[in-house]
Amino acid sequence: MRDWQETFEALTEEQKNKLAILRVMECSNGLIQYAYRDQANHALSIEDTRRAMKFSMGCIKKMEIPLGETTITFGDDLKEIFGEIRDLYQSGKTNQKDFDEFMKISIIMYNVLGKERIQEAQKVLSQHITEIAPEHLQWGANYIINFIQ
Repeated sequence: MRDWQETFEALTEEQKNKLAILRVMECSNGLIQYAYRDQANHALSIEDTRRAMKFSMGCIKKMEIPLGETTITFGDDLKEIFGEIRDLYQSGKTNQKDFDEFMKISIIMYNVLGKERIQEAQKVLSQHITEIAPEHLQWGANYIINFIQ
């Protein structure tokens, strides 16, 4: 069994920054999708929801995030870590134990990454992508920050 606290703490600062950007993007997209599915008052249009989803899911599939003239890429170590977490998330859709484990790991990750790094990740994304508006990226950052102690 992996020691997730140790795993996240052992990452380089660059890896932590990349992971923060990935998670802010991913959580923002998730919140956009849930708002649309739940027909929330703040839900985006179907076009904006699809654009956010296409961008986010494409980045996750390729494990690359285009940021203007730069592209964030993920080494095999981060791909493996993220893959394990993502597998728990996927399985957690029908398995409460896996979802609970996913949340536990995510909270550990968020606390290792810290509030300042999450806020900086939101700023970086806001400056370089158009597929998710800055205020909607803030939804993802705020969601993550709620778990940081």
